[in-house]
Amino acid sequence: MGFLVRAGCGSTPVGPEMDMNAVGRNELNRTAKILLDGDQASDIKDAYRRLEDLVLQVEVGPDIATDLAAQAALLTTLNTGHRAMLGGVEVDIASNPELTLSWARGRTMADAIGEFGGTVVDGLDPSLPTLRIAMPSPCRQHQRRLQLDLTWNGWCGGVTEAVGAEPCEPAIPLAGIVAGALGVSEIFQHMVGSSPVAGRRTVGLSLWRPDLDWRSPEAFGPAPQYLPNGVWLLGLGHLGQANAWSIGSLPYAHPEELEVFLVDFDVIVEANRSTGLLTTQADVGRSKTRVVQQCLETLGHRTRLVERRFDEFVMPHTTEPKLALAGFDSAEPRRALGEKFWRVVDAGLGAGSTGYLDMLIHSFPSQLTPMTAFCDAERVERQPVSAYQAEIRHRIEKGDQPEGARCGVIDLAGATAAASFVGAIAGALSVADLLRILHDGQQYVSINLDLRSPGTGFTAFTEGVNQPINPGYTAASRKALPAE
Repeated sequence: MGFLVRAGCGSTPVGPEMDMNAVGRNELNRTAKILLDGDQASDIKDAYRRLEDLVLQVEVGPDIATDLAAQAALLTTLNTGHRAMLGGVEVDIASNPELTLSWARGRTMADAIGEFGGTVVDGLDPSLPTLRIAMPSPCRQHQRRLQLDLTWNGWCGGVTEAVGAEPCEPAIPLAGIVAGALGVSEIFQHMVGSSPVAGRRTVGLSLWRPDLDWRSPEAFGPAPQYLPNGVWLLGLGHLGQANAWSIGSLPYAHPEELEVFLVDFDVIVEANRSTGLLTTQADVGRSKTRVVQQCLETLGHRTRLVERRFDEFVMPHTTEPKLALAGFDSAEPRRALGEKFWRVVDAGLGAGSTGYLDMLIHSFPSQLTPMTAFCDAERVERQPVSAYQAEIRHRIEKGDQPEGARCGVIDLAGATAAASFVGAIAGALSVADLLRILHDGQQYVSINLDLRSPGTGFTAFTEGVNQPINPGYTAASRKALPAE
């Protein structure tokens, strides 16, 4: 029997109440931008309407009560799903246990579902796509049009069509994040028609050995013993908040032993709500550093703020952490990474109606340097697609001057198309890089992943620079570890 609870979302979607003629770069939903760039919407209002028609269903079984990876999968599904699918995320739960994952510790599952953007319902619609978590009952599986099971094992997370074929094995929370975000990715791609096979396949990823098949025993990885006790988060937008989401999911035995340096100069705008995993409506206008600080300190971690642009003059003191995760949206701050850190992991995302599914993770030091890895790319000036041309006409009809209407829409066209579930996977990959260092795992120059075909990502080994380092560490909670 399900529990019926109607709870408010942590980040309410932008609906038709917004004056679409007034939407600017700082207001435009970055996931709606995917539809505009792909000419899948006639104008901005139509793009929002299409997202509002998307509803994701989730069915949760009783096993979630004792499985941190399952809890991470559920919260990531909610947190990314409601930002991409503005029709909402509806969740049918078999029980209502108290959760233990750090982001929802001490809250009942029903309360956590409301907090992270979902609605608990009593029963699901068989015509809508459904993700299943933690071994729910198989009794209704044959009635559903589209259904995927989330699964994990060790450092591996994925989704499978074969409902209940393989039970989930003990796994780290990052594996649950990957499973949840991949599930949302598959459903989203299927619903917007961007992939003929998405939602009809089994896909996954190993965070221990991303170069191997995620179902290979060599890809499962060891039970983590140690976690970093200090890290810099450079940039706190889409990728920076995804990094913080993964860090906050790690099972620290003593959360106060982690110190996080938060570097950003900007404030939250309306557009950030569509991709920022820690951003809510109430945060618009607040500085990004203060938003992330509040979230991490609520978990018990310590923070330091650096509220300025990252450049060649920002670097760690001898007593400060030497690990860093970078999440910038341009090449200039990346080139300033230099050799300041013992290990810095930089994540970059693609753009456009299909490129938004691409990610490239660089780690330094390696055979590359930031200056060579992030050389300037040639900019190509393109005419707006028909959706933007229609938007220009609409604004002129509303009374805007032609030149002002064109300039405003050209500025919109230059905004980056993005989806929160892509950043969530990039964040898990970035944080996993630091964990591999602490457990003598393989280091990589780069990991190139395309969510249109997640099983074919290109990876390159880092050769000749796997020097032992002691970046500082603290203990992982033994209660939260997968078995050896």
